Amino acid sequence: MANQVSLKLAMVKRWFKILTGSSATAVKQGRGKYFDTKSVKGYYNDLTKKVGEGTSLDNEGLPVSKISDGSEVNFPIAVFQYALALYDMFIETGDVKYKTDFFTQISWIMEHQRKDGSWDCFGPLKSDKYTVSSMGQGEGASALLRAYTQTQDNSYLAAAKKAIDFMLTPMENGGTAFYNNDELYLEEYPQTPRRSVLNGWIFSSFGLYDLSLYMPEYSEKFIDTAKTIAAHLDNYDNGYWSLYDLEKRVASPAYHELHIALLEVMYELSGIDEFKIYAEKFSKYQSKKGNKYRAIGKKFTQKITEHSDSVIVK
Repeated sequence: MANQVSLKLAMVKRWFKILTGSSATAVKQGRGKYFDTKSVKGYYNDLTKKVGEGTSLDNEGLPVSKISDGSEVNFPIAVFQYALALYDMFIETGDVKYKTDFFTQISWIMEHQRKDGSWDCFGPLKSDKYTVSSMGQGEGASALLRAYTQTQDNSYLAAAKKAIDFMLTPMENGGTAFYNNDELYLEEYPQTPRRSVLNGWIFSSFGLYDLSLYMPEYSEKFIDTAKTIAAHLDNYDNGYWSLYDLEKRVASPAYHELHIALLEVMYELSGIDEFKIYAEKFSKYQSKKGNKYRAIGKKFTQKITEHSDSVIVK
């Protein structure tokens, strides 16, 4: 009970930082500025604001996350995103320092990938419920494929393929995918019943898309999951705001804005009209201040009442 109280306090404090834009873990993330639909270039989401004073680094130049018990850890998803941010900064500036720092992250990513292609994404957070994550697998693969683009080192391509193959492994076999006839769900938090977190699912899809640019045989899987997301976008619409997941958690203002950017990019990658339709719909919701305040109130209530597993506080 006491642990849940401390987790609640940490979670509310973190969410307040996210809401006010003072959290490095949830900086403003729009559409990627340097991506190309035909080749692996910049990332599809703009993560560059993660490169700066708001991100704490350890002595090896890796991002560290502070969790609710005070520990500082290398959270794999934070490392993947920092790598992708550095890569875009290298594209933007041409400064080789960003490229060097990018490959520091890549070395860690390669070293910590397990034999089956997975990363233990939630172990460092001391989660009692989760280990692997489709979002981690997708973002890790995206980082590795940018390393391959730079070097043509086949070990990076092989590692990215292993990461995506694990991501596509059914949940009942220890992976992160759920198959239902022609539908393909990619689970940031693999569990039953499914949560199907919207942003995590799309980030997972980006890794699949990246691999398909080098290995076209993966294109069909990308289309399968893109069609599945598009067919269920109504499940993430509560009539005035977007929802974070199938458990009907309301998205924070930062995540609502992220949803819009991700849907716009998915429309460009897939050509599926539903992504454009919902991006425009969510943008209209955002334009009404009353909707935003209503969403904030609902989000606060949900944060207070939901059970907490593990929390990043910084």
